[in-house]
Amino acid sequence: MRGLTETMWDPILQSLLMALGLLYRALWPILLGVFLTALIETLVDQDWMAAQLGGRGLRSVGKASVAGAVSSACTYGALSITQTLFKKGASAEASFAFAFASTNLVFELGILIYVLLGWQFLLAELLGGFVLIVFMYVLVTFTLPRRLFEESRQRLRDSHPDDPGPVTFTRTVSSHGNWREQLGTRKGWGRIARNYFHTLGVIYKSVLIGFLLAGFIVEMVLVTVWRALFVPAQGLAGIAENAAVGVMAGVLSFIGSIGNVPFAAALWVSGVSFGGVIACIYADLITLPVMALWRRFFGWRGAIYIFAIFYATMFLSAVLMEYVFNAIHWVPARLTEGNFDSFVQVRLDATLIVTLMAICGTLLLSRLKTSA
Repeated sequence: MRGLTETMWDPILQSLLMALGLLYRALWPILLGVFLTALIETLVDQDWMAAQLGGRGLRSVGKASVAGAVSSACTYGALSITQTLFKKGASAEASFAFAFASTNLVFELGILIYVLLGWQFLLAELLGGFVLIVFMYVLVTFTLPRRLFEESRQRLRDSHPDDPGPVTFTRTVSSHGNWREQLGTRKGWGRIARNYFHTLGVIYKSVLIGFLLAGFIVEMVLVTVWRALFVPAQGLAGIAENAAVGVMAGVLSFIGSIGNVPFAAALWVSGVSFGGVIACIYADLITLPVMALWRRFFGWRGAIYIFAIFYATMFLSAVLMEYVFNAIHWVPARLTEGNFDSFVQVRLDATLIVTLMAICGTLLLSRLKTSA
């Protein structure tokens, strides 16, 4: 009986150790990225931002993309800001562009992808972020039910005339003064610290779930399971199937953009194609919890429209990335499970030093938080 119990618990223990190892490798990118996001969110005025995004043309979409790229990678924070901008007059195209950019073109996500998956996946994420926005813009321009979304805008304004809207994951501290004044005072750094810990508080559950799920997949899910779900990515049919299933895997993961990265890394180790993995990373804007928020903002019909447009956009972008990176021979060598075990080991190296520095920086910010 004792031997049977040990046999049952061993895979679970190995899964937890793998999750901790992945979290260790990813901790400093997450903390650094959250700090950069807090820095920018404290210094950039969202009311000014909304005033720039009222048009439906490429110029407004371009501005929204830039604004999203310097905003939060937290999926729920991105949605909250998106509906706030839309309520204040931003077009649907610009609002959706902001959502895509703020979950695909941001610091912490890029650093985390680079650490866990390599520069090729980082490049596919950045290039794919722009491709997502282009595909979305074309599809929405020709299919948007304008009356439905204008009714949703008015409903948001009537129901929430003063506050940001049905959910509030936006920054907790308003900025005071220009950026030089902010960075030159203790109170300014206190505001940055408040935003830093606010963002950590929003994303930590998604991050922990993502790493636990990744550890479980690597250690306990047989490779044959993924081979049954993801057919060999050969020819258009195979590539399309991997992209379609990859998006759906992301949808059913229930985790946000940061948590999706370790999940995607586990899929890559398990044999899923390049396009299937990148499709999973793209899918954070249509996970089931996120779709519940879209429904609150735009109603059932609006949420169904958003899911259809976003799914098509993510699918097409993943297929294109698969073809492009295969054509230029930039698909990276796949990590094996053995290499993955070595990758997550703790040793005296640059990762350990930078991680300790990031933890010390977090402790310093916690001291500054009380002065905000």
